[in-house]
Amino acid sequence: MPVLFNNRRGRPHETIFGEGAFFDLYAHGRQAKLAVGLKRGVECAVAGVEPDGSIRFNWYRFAREELREDEGEKVRVFFGEFVRDEVMSKAEAAKSVKFESMFNTLGHFKRVSAVESGEA
Repeated sequence: MPVLFNNRRGRPHETIFGEGAFFDLYAHGRQAKLAVGLKRGVECAVAGVEPDGSIRFNWYRFAREELREDEGEKVRVFFGEFVRDEVMSKAEAAKSVKFESMFNTLGHFKRVSAVESGEA
């Protein structure tokens, strides 16, 4: 089952952590329990908001996770190979079986950083 990551704030993971980095989560607290034990090759989508308000889903094939430090915090950084991207309106994404788990009933992003897709 694909894992969906919420990057609505546009954090530049490759710039911060290097080539192939597509997301990071704190290594402590609530985020430490998210996206644990990903298997090599699993598909991951990172959602980001485009300037026009549409949502871009960048898909990656997961390769590895590394423990790093960022601004004094331990973070788990996810690396992988970019596969494709997909752009759709926020309303479309919120109604999509593939992405609906990222959105609340009003069609807004949930505050969670990572969820499993509703699509197998």
